[in-house]
Amino acid sequence: MRYYKWSQQGEGRKIGKLGNYCLYEKTITEGKCEETQKPFTPQTYGSFRFIYGPSAGGLLESIKFVITTNGEKILGIEAEVYKNRTIKISGLPIDDAILKVERINAPFSASHTIAFLLSIEDALELELDYQTLLKRIAEIELERIRNHLFVIARLAETASLNVPTFHLLHLVEEVNRLIGKSCGHRYFFGVNSLNEVRCDFGNLLKIIDITKEFKQIFDGLVESRIFIDRLQENGKIKDENSVGPSARAAGFDYDARKDFKVLPYDDLGFKTITTHESDSFGRFLVRGLEILESSKMLVALYDMIKNNNTNYEKTKESYKKVGEGLVRVESPSGDLAYYVNLDNGIVKSVSLLTPSQVNLSLFLKSVTNTIFTDFQFNWESYGIWVSELGVKLE
Repeated sequence: MRYYKWSQQGEGRKIGKLGNYCLYEKTITEGKCEETQKPFTPQTYGSFRFIYGPSAGGLLESIKFVITTNGEKILGIEAEVYKNRTIKISGLPIDDAILKVERINAPFSASHTIAFLLSIEDALELELDYQTLLKRIAEIELERIRNHLFVIARLAETASLNVPTFHLLHLVEEVNRLIGKSCGHRYFFGVNSLNEVRCDFGNLLKIIDITKEFKQIFDGLVESRIFIDRLQENGKIKDENSVGPSARAAGFDYDARKDFKVLPYDDLGFKTITTHESDSFGRFLVRGLEILESSKMLVALYDMIKNNNTNYEKTKESYKKVGEGLVRVESPSGDLAYYVNLDNGIVKSVSLLTPSQVNLSLFLKSVTNTIFTDFQFNWESYGIWVSELGVKLE
């Protein structure tokens, strides 16, 4: 491993549970990683438990919440994922494993595939093509813009603001079409392989028009007292073990683009966005401002990317090695990591850490003692994908 070292103790911030291990900013350790003690839920006069899930109409994702309440205030909450999948990766050749990985969570397909490939390339000790790395940044930043637009659309929909909701969903579709025209697939399926990206980013400047439209909507939402009243002080939490927009909304300068330099973000003048709101409004602000920042990077990339590649054929000669690799990238919702062991071109074992598993824990902490009518705004502000939560890699 070129980027990580094994240690008895964590070094740097804790990222989260990675298979049977605990991942920190600079080290990986064996042993306990997550809190195992359930939070205490007080039972008051007249309190009761009820189940909230997709069948209630509020949630898109297939997750069940068991909420203890005395009528308005949420006294305690537990979550149960019931879209569970076991995906067999071990024993597969690298190219076959990629097909499985890119379908774990389609909205984050680029982040998953690139983190997996970078970990494989780490294990193979490959020298990576600079143009490939630039194109991978373009993929992840397009994915970030699409995801953040969708999360903000869900927040606007929860506030029954139909015009900005549908306008934002229209922009999501515009990003999908830009990705499809550039890469041949709206979710980057089939475009990534070892040391190679099969995309033509000649239309990348289309993102300027999309983000100009978004800026008008964003400014309107920030000025809407009806909207921000539902977000401010809702789900307020400041936790040093948070990741992604949830961390940056609480003032933590956590970002794998800055503190894990496997991709050349420094060459693009990248700037981390932070606020000190610590609530749903802060998470909304970070996502909105990150859309504008990602757009600036994509414009810079347009002048840097040359649509030629690569030393792919040379790379194939390096398949037959034994080694381990560990890499994380900054997906739209935070750190996403893969740890792999290779044996002569075959994936021997693989472990996955997703931002959704960290963010779900943070959400459950933040929702206690809020009122149920604020629940939906808080939930949407985290951008959690259950397809990542319920997956088990073998």
